[in-house]
Amino acid sequence: MNISSATRDNRSGRRDDARARLLEALRRNGSQSRATIGRMLGMSPSSISGLTSKLIEEGLLADIGTDTADLQSGPGRPGALIGFNPARGQIIGLWVGLDRIALHLADFAGNTLALADEAIAISRLEPAALVAALAERIEAFRQLHAPAGRVLAIAVAFQGFVDRGQGIVAWSPVTPHADLPLARSLEQATGLMVVIDNDASAMAHAILVAEKELRAGVTACVMIGDGVGLGVFIDGEPLGGRRGGGIEFGHIPLDPDGPQCRCGARGCVESYLADYALLRDAMAISAFADPIRRLYPGESEMQALASRADEGDRAILGLLQNAGRVLSQGVATLIHLFQPRAVVFCGPGMRAWPHLERGLLEGLKRYAIPGLSRDVTISARAFRAEMLTRGIVLSVLAEIDRTL
Repeated sequence: MNISSATRDNRSGRRDDARARLLEALRRNGSQSRATIGRMLGMSPSSISGLTSKLIEEGLLADIGTDTADLQSGPGRPGALIGFNPARGQIIGLWVGLDRIALHLADFAGNTLALADEAIAISRLEPAALVAALAERIEAFRQLHAPAGRVLAIAVAFQGFVDRGQGIVAWSPVTPHADLPLARSLEQATGLMVVIDNDASAMAHAILVAEKELRAGVTACVMIGDGVGLGVFIDGEPLGGRRGGGIEFGHIPLDPDGPQCRCGARGCVESYLADYALLRDAMAISAFADPIRRLYPGESEMQALASRADEGDRAILGLLQNAGRVLSQGVATLIHLFQPRAVVFCGPGMRAWPHLERGLLEGLKRYAIPGLSRDVTISARAFRAEMLTRGIVLSVLAEIDRTL
């Protein structure tokens, strides 16, 4: 059963608005005292006390300590911190990339309990075999790390264009099969609720949950790695098209005669900037590495490329800075369309960020309207593998809250 479908619609409509707002506030801001929640929601101490007591009785929330920053007394016990009850259940997060996956186990409070990643040859599998392979890895991970736990759902971050509402992978470089009904197929294979989303949108969500200051206005998160993705949030809420999922920023066409892109077109942003494009061009202009036969470069090759740039290799430096200038054309378009307060770069590609940034900033001076670009904060976040799955795990937990 897809959580985005009728179950959520039928059940959430019966829930009290204050209850939903309280759960959302805790998901977004972490554990809080009753007094703090009351101020956030505009509710009286007695109302907050009654509502939180009911949620604690139901096993959704728990008293988890004392808020030393808010040691007050009186109705509502404002000095006591409340948060989600970790024992309520668990979520398994799954990231699916090019012949590799990452797995993530989190409790109901969103705390990470276990992480794993592995190479898995899935790019040439037929749909049924691909689903079976993913289900097998999920079950092995579950048996190893949560044999007796109550798993509430599987949260999948998939590379490519994802229809979140329908649970479909519409197109992805991970598999040649279009319109793959992944959510329904995985639900049938595992017996668990499944939600899927684009991996760039998921990573953007993780960043916004961690950084409250990015939730005001428009924030754009550009993920660089195997591909180039984008998540846009307006006042903390994701912007999605008719089919949901991420924004295909990496496939903005820049030059019809440019390099070949995996989508079939030429001259897309990704065809200059993704890992496979950078390594392809590095091998073309220098004796950087022997030709590889895999569909994607490994992390060791990409780290070596970044190290060569750090050491001052002129050819590699020029390659990365030119990639940054190409990126600036897409970012200028992004600035002109959305006028964001912040553009945040993230993903495995941050290994070479200082060199990409130099070309990006040079290019923005040329391509972006100065009055708009001056108002945008450009920054990057160091990559952690956990970020690939953390955002979709937190997003699914928030959806589950709306059904409780």
